[in-house]
Amino acid sequence: MKLIKNIILLLVLGIAGIAAAQEDGRGGDGGNGSNGGNNPVNSLKFRYYSFDTVNSDFSLSGNPTLKLKTTVDVSSFLYITGNLSANWHVKGWGTGSDSQVNTIRFYHNGTLTVQFSQFSNLVKESGTKSGSQTIGVQGRLLMMNNTTKHTLFDSSLIPISNLNLLAGSNAPKFDVSQTGGVLRLDFTKMISVTADVGPGTYQNVGYITVSRN
Repeated sequence: MKLIKNIILLLVLGIAGIAAAQEDGRGGDGGNGSNGGNNPVNSLKFRYYSFDTVNSDFSLSGNPTLKLKTTVDVSSFLYITGNLSANWHVKGWGTGSDSQVNTIRFYHNGTLTVQFSQFSNLVKESGTKSGSQTIGVQGRLLMMNNTTKHTLFDSSLIPISNLNLLAGSNAPKFDVSQTGGVLRLDFTKMISVTADVGPGTYQNVGYITVSRN
């Protein structure tokens, strides 16, 4: 009976030793580097590998010189999160205006060029044929460093079609040194409804194109 207990004890110790050795092992995928926080994009993934190895006997070859090369290949990263659509349901009669702000964040590690196109007043798509067939819209682009809230670009509140001028060579560009890696866009849209705006659905679809440089 004592012999059996000793054998079991040796087996347990052996398994524990194997587990400890595996836990202390190195190589393969590196862990996730993190700057803290719960944001799923706020992390780096490291993978280590080596192409150059040495396995030679230099006993008779004098003074060997070993060439050690260190290379880091960084992938392009762009993650966008936020609200895109602005939607209103208007009831009653009269003249008035209302505004809504959509916030979009761009997590990036390269220079971004942000272009705008096809923004315009809202055009009636369905409903009555009488009265005004459009609803006027103004827009404001406020772009900033997400962390410091330092303003990088402010279009002020202008007719929304003027945002289409921010394209090509006129498109704003943002480097990581400006944004800290997270560009925040607060996009304000303000609609103006007059008494002659009849029942129906009014809509415009504009586009934001983000280029990486």
